[in-house]
Amino acid sequence: MRKYVVILTFLLLALGCNSDAETVVPVTSTAPSPTITEQTPLPPGQQKLPPLPGEPPIQPGQQNLPPLPGEPPMQPGQQNLPPLPGEPPIQPGQVMQPGQLIQPSDPVWDGPTICISHGVFYQPPAFGVAIGQPIADPTATILDDGRIRLYAFAQEIGIVSAVSDNGRVFSEESGVRIPGTEAGQPRVWRLPDGRWRMYVSKVKEIASFTSDDGLNFIKDPGVRLTAQAAGLPAISSPSIVEVEPGLWRMYYSTLAVPGTGPGGKRSGSATSTDLLEWKVDPGWRLGEGATYLTESAEHPFPVVAPDGSVSLFYGKFQASQGSAPDGLWRATSVDGLTFTDEAYTGLYFGNDPEVLMLPNGERIIYYGDFDPAIGGQLLSGTCTEW
Repeated sequence: MRKYVVILTFLLLALGCNSDAETVVPVTSTAPSPTITEQTPLPPGQQKLPPLPGEPPIQPGQQNLPPLPGEPPMQPGQQNLPPLPGEPPIQPGQVMQPGQLIQPSDPVWDGPTICISHGVFYQPPAFGVAIGQPIADPTATILDDGRIRLYAFAQEIGIVSAVSDNGRVFSEESGVRIPGTEAGQPRVWRLPDGRWRMYVSKVKEIASFTSDDGLNFIKDPGVRLTAQAAGLPAISSPSIVEVEPGLWRMYYSTLAVPGTGPGGKRSGSATSTDLLEWKVDPGWRLGEGATYLTESAEHPFPVVAPDGSVSLFYGKFQASQGSAPDGLWRATSVDGLTFTDEAYTGLYFGNDPEVLMLPNGERIIYYGDFDPAIGGQLLSGTCTEW
């Protein structure tokens, strides 16, 4: 829960502020947090877990997890929790990284996974973002020369961009594509005439900006879709796919709002014939009210297979800890409307996914997570199933 509240605050910050949007206030958890005795701060890499009932307070550097049978006593700062899905094995004597928190309640997933992370490729102070603040919401496009341009939200700055030859190593571009007061959670789409359109979340509505060169964006008149029309209190994360020539579908989700906590998010969709006016599809794709997959689902991103079926990658965060890990999941649908099958990606606590087809035909997934000691980070990965 603590981890979700941190990343929920981070996602709200990534929306930015503007005169048309509601004021976003800091999130406070509605669930009680365990009390940890205040002591001398632990050195970087050490962890502090609350004592079990009846145990004395934990001293600085001490760990309260007993060694497994046959293992030597743990050293200060060492931890004996198994690695999370997608993380490298823990080496003898290895310590936790600064800001990394693994709680005993975090689920250990022993089921199948479909993705492997390449790791972090951007984090503060990249783009001038202060340590502890978000770099978030990656979205990418292929340029005419074959390079990849990636856009992201940089806290207190706006939507920024970087370019890459291979989709993994990027070089920052100067300037700001859209000021931070105007937009958050960007999604870029290449228009049929070759221009680029950036769809952005503004709490109560989805707006858009259009650019001839992918660098200088001008706001389009009106709004693309309102939260009210979508049947949501707040709307976020527009992602678009062409379902047939001249017909596009946008997927979106509930926006996490103060006081709601994890879980309870749903994803819907709308269609358009001009990429400006959108008509809401009946029903829900994922989450409460969906036909099959009714657990929480936020920030969906669609991928169309050659047979026309659609996969949605999305973040799933439970209201209470259970057997399913928090992070990125994938659901599949024959028609893009009714999703019946679900799989865990293995990208633990990932969110805000974007999948891009590289010029060589390979796919790459971009996503974000949050480290309290560093801030919002951008990561990439590959999957065996799309």
